[in-house]
Formats: sequence, structure tokens, C-alpha cells
Amino acid sequence: MTALHVTYRPDKFDDVLGQDEAIKSLKKVVKDGRAKTFIFTGPSGTGKTTLARILSNAFAGGAATQANVEEFDAATNSGADAIRAVCNRSVYRAVGSSSVKSFIIDEAHRLSAAAWTVLLKPIEEPPAHVYWMFCSTDPGKIPKPIVTRCLRYDLKPVKEELILGLLDDIVAKEKFDIAEEVVDAIAENSGGSPRQALVFLEECLYCETAAEARQIMRTAGQTREIIDLCRFLVAGTGQNWSSAIKLIKGLEGTEAESARIVICNYLAATLLNTSSERKAAGLLRVLECFRNSYNASDKMAPLLYSVGLALNMDR
Repeated sequence: MTALHVTYRPDKFDDVLGQDEAIKSLKKVVKDGRAKTFIFTGPSGTGKTTLARILSNAFAGGAATQANVEEFDAATNSGADAIRAVCNRSVYRAVGSSSVKSFIIDEAHRLSAAAWTVLLKPIEEPPAHVYWMFCSTDPGKIPKPIVTRCLRYDLKPVKEELILGLLDDIVAKEKFDIAEEVVDAIAENSGGSPRQALVFLEECLYCETAAEARQIMRTAGQTREIIDLCRFLVAGTGQNWSSAIKLIKGLEGTEAESARIVICNYLAATLLNTSSERKAAGLLRVLECFRNSYNASDKMAPLLYSVGLALNMDR
């Protein structure tokens, strides 16, 4: 089952929520065809990478493929050698209907000083077919010589009423049976991030009250690890204790009972979208492992036990 924030990621400028000024400018940029380098800044989940992808697609004539767009995660590849390799690849045109190549550098503020130095010349005089796009939640760490070479777009937190409208639309499309007060609480606690709102919606789908939803959002909603554990439990293949432990360790600071509620809600949502008798039976057996509430004094022990039971099931 694809996550809601992936399913409903915008793929057109007009579908991006709450960034009207930036979108208006970007449409002109595409029409003019002169700008080659861009910086997208703003809080997490407000649309930086999404706008970079849409812009890349526009430069490729609206039919971009993997050959036209390369995404680079600076959080895990911050050194000069990794960036030098990207720059070396940029000289080659894309194969296909468009020769355009767009390079999206995510978490750009994590790049080392040496990596930024490598980028200075390539972004100042890029080949005709190359575009550079930098996305960052901390633009203060991007060197000024880089900033002055780019068009900069500072994205703002999205207004709560817009996020509420988005949630209402998705609830209607997906035919979710969810209390209105829960949806209101999700919009209120999303921090102006449509992506976070959709993650919260997935986590709180079967909460009966706003109070229950707020508990989940307060403890488990700030990370994606709990949803990763849910998907792991649902997968049914390639599961082992070593992988489970890595996911559970990622829940540090999360209350086990809040995690259990999210898991039960996720399993219930998956069951409602399952037509296979065999898969439904397997999911119900997994759900059985998480049916009893956990005591806070037991910390993570009950969650470990439940996951262990689920892994030993013959699914």
C-alpha cells in the first residue's frame, strides 16, 4: 500500500498547496528559459523537492524520465568527490525525447565546504542542457557565492485552512471513515506541512477522538520510522529479526503504546483495502499480536514481544 504523502504528491505547479507567489514566478522562468540554477528553502514538507521535480519536468517539455532528472542526497553524500562525480556526469546529455538534465541536490546545506567549491564553476556556467536545483531547510549554511548565483525561492508554512481542505478532499476520495474532530486536530498539528499532515492522517486514520490523535502525533507522528515498521509487518516477505530490531531502535523516544495504536490502525486500513482472503487472514493474525494495550512501565518490551510474535507467524 503506497503511503498517502507519496500517492498525493503534486506533479503540476497548480497542484502545489500554498506557494502561489513562487509558482507564479516559476511559470515565468520556464517560459523565459534563461535561469539555470535555483535554491528552494523552507520548513520540511512545504514543497521544496516537489517544486524542483515539477520544474525539472517542465524544462524537459513535460515528459521527463529518469534520464532527465537526477536526485542527490547531500545528507549521505556530502563530500567533494561525490559532487565531482555528479559534475562529471552533467556534461552528458540525456537520452530520449529531451536532452535536458536537471540535478536536484536535497539537504544541500549538508554539503562540505570543499563540495561547494567544486560546484562554483559548474553552476556559474552550466551547459545549455543542464539545470541545478538546491533544496534546503537551513539556507544560512549555503555559501554566499552559491546563493548569489541562483534564483532563490523561500517557501512558507501552508495555512491551516488550506491543509484542512486538502485533508477533507483526500478523506472523501479515499472514502475514509474518520471523525471530523480528528481531521481538524491533524490540520492544527501539521505545522504548515502538507506532507506531515498526510503522514499524520495515515497514522491517525482510526482514532476515535482528537485526544487520541494528538497523543499519537505527539509521540509517534514526528518520525516516519513507525510507518516503516508498519510496512515491514504488512510486507509478509523478506522479514527477519535483524531488520525488525533496526526499525524498533529507530523508535527511540516513542511510547510503545502509541506505536501499538498506529500499527493497529495501519493494519486495519490495509485490511479494508485487501480483497485477498489469504492476505487478509495473515494480516488478522498479525493484528492479533498487537491487540492488548501496553503498560508504560514495561517500556519497549511489549512491542518487542508483539513484533516477535508477528514474525513467527506462518503467513
